[in-house]
Amino acid sequence: MSNKYFSLNQVPIGTKMIIKETKEEVELVEIQNFPTTFIVAFSNGIKDSYLTHEVDIIDWPKEN
Repeated sequence: MSNKYFSLNQVPIGTKMIIKETKEEVELVEIQNFPTTFIVAFSNGIKDSYLTHEVDIIDWPKEN
């Protein structure tokens, strides 16, 4: 069985993520490239950026 790989540039805007260091839940608002960085919004509206290894993506990719 072959593995299916996904580009982290394909994560849909609005996807929920958990910041590994603080365990806070955030929402993806933008993806920047080179290096791939996620711009996320906290529940209080503050935005910050995280590298891909600094977050856990919730429910992505969707299982078929």
